[in-house]
Amino acid sequence: MFYPQETIEDIRSGNSIVDVIGGYVVLKNRGGSFFGLCPFHNEKTPSFSVSQEKQMYYCFGCGASGNVISFIMAIENYDFVDSLKFLAEKIHYTLPTFNQSKEVKETAKKQAKLRTTLLDIHSCAARFFYETLTNDTEEAKLCQKYLDERNVSLKLRRKLGLGLASNNWDALLKTLQKNGFDRQDMVESGLIQLSKNSTCYDRFRGRLMFPIIDINGNIVAFAGRDIFADSNAKYLNSPETPIFNKGSQLYGIQIARKARKSEIIIVEGYMDVIALYQAGFTNTVAVMGTALSSKHTQLLKRINASSVILLFDRDNAGVNATLRAIPTLLEAGLNVKCLQVPKDVKDPDEYITKYGASKFSNLLENAKNHALFRIDLLLEQYDLKKPEELILFTQSSAKVLATIANPIEANVYIQETAKLTGIAVEAIISEVKKNGSNFLQSPKIPVNLSRKLQNTEKTTSGLFNAYKGLLSIMFAYPHVAQKMKNYLKPEELYGLILPRLLTLAYNSEKKQEIANIISHFETLEEQEEAARILIDAPNYANDEILEHKLNDMYRVIKRNLCETKITNNPNDIAEVNIQGFAISRLKNEHIKLFD
Repeated sequence: MFYPQETIEDIRSGNSIVDVIGGYVVLKNRGGSFFGLCPFHNEKTPSFSVSQEKQMYYCFGCGASGNVISFIMAIENYDFVDSLKFLAEKIHYTLPTFNQSKEVKETAKKQAKLRTTLLDIHSCAARFFYETLTNDTEEAKLCQKYLDERNVSLKLRRKLGLGLASNNWDALLKTLQKNGFDRQDMVESGLIQLSKNSTCYDRFRGRLMFPIIDINGNIVAFAGRDIFADSNAKYLNSPETPIFNKGSQLYGIQIARKARKSEIIIVEGYMDVIALYQAGFTNTVAVMGTALSSKHTQLLKRINASSVILLFDRDNAGVNATLRAIPTLLEAGLNVKCLQVPKDVKDPDEYITKYGASKFSNLLENAKNHALFRIDLLLEQYDLKKPEELILFTQSSAKVLATIANPIEANVYIQETAKLTGIAVEAIISEVKKNGSNFLQSPKIPVNLSRKLQNTEKTTSGLFNAYKGLLSIMFAYPHVAQKMKNYLKPEELYGLILPRLLTLAYNSEKKQEIANIISHFETLEEQEEAARILIDAPNYANDEILEHKLNDMYRVIKRNLCETKITNNPNDIAEVNIQGFAISRLKNEHIKLFD
């Protein structure tokens, strides 16, 4: 374990699960528990339960379960350590350092301090830019007029923190100096530049400012649009800094995250995002002058996106950007659709201004599967009336069709390609197979569904119920666990979770919260499995019934162990006899829990 168990428990217990989950899910109190729509699967009736008393959550629909650490791991796509850091920050808990050299510790400390300082500088700059935009100067009026013409409301300007960098060379510099920031830190932020004679000046001047906000709500950079037409660069971005890398940020991710939509629209420009926000499409993000990367897809997965619509410009650059993005998104397991606005408008912003949000919504519904989009592009390249080009088109189409994972979709598009080309379906399927078709392979069960099916199979098993019941009793009654040490060994249990749970039960001298027990496991899968085993606290009318139930469970487990040994060694007569005798002896064996 990366951190001591005491530290993990301090952080877990310091974060109320209802408060934390309430920041992601609308919860309503119902009979002592809180219910809401599950964030891990689509549902219309709330089946997601959060218990303040147990500090646990459980979904009756998909089986998702765990404690507050599990939830952050699942919802943010964090690993165990990052989840702890995230929750520690929420309660201002200082995590301990480890056996590192003094130099390493000092470096880490300086980096953390610099990051905090740079975030403070950006927050200060954002306030300054916003206030500058609201001033009654000619520059501000020009910028306000531009935003009015683009129909950007005052409310949205505030929400997005839009601002203005005046045409002065040192307006921001003076503001940052007044707030006590160090010269070197200001230069490190990328907002202040050094001239050849070491004079400081503002990087952004005469520009409409767009704060770049990361997924956690921190302002990490800016983009500036030239409003005075006195620069060769229409847009200027912050440089790479210790807190900003444009290849791992998406503009608008912090709002798209709150939209809680499984489908995300990806556009090219800042104003496209703003236009879509204004029209109600808050599930929109933009890349920032760079190709879509695996780091971008990680961000999309962190906000639980399962599908994306690529909505780039119609020009060659936009089409090429779309084609480059498709493989990256598919590799991340995302469903990919493509869309282009009609030729009479240049971008989504202009389309919405001209036709309205309702028509744009219809446009989104007609977004094409990535394969059909690419096939349509191929149609523009080949003359199907010429046999040699017809062959080339079909071969190229087969490569595209091979990337479709859904067999129904693939079949539809193969049929359409056959009609289009006049080539037999069988011939096209043969060509698709040559290109390593995904849909012709054995279907893969999604991870969550696979886990759910495995869990369903287990819960119908008397053996799994016996393990589940026995462990629940031992954690609820520590003295029972101490008694059971003489009867059942951890190595006798199957799998990875059960032996570790039994060891934890044997090492616990006092009753523990289930939420705390789960924190001993580091992967989300392990935590969910442990939660499913322990979620139902035992409730027996008296000690006699408890003792009777425990003995029943114990016999089921031991009998299975004996039968497994016989199955594994059918030709070992001595072993078969030993296990057979042990099974017959079980009938008369009774563990006394109470004197």
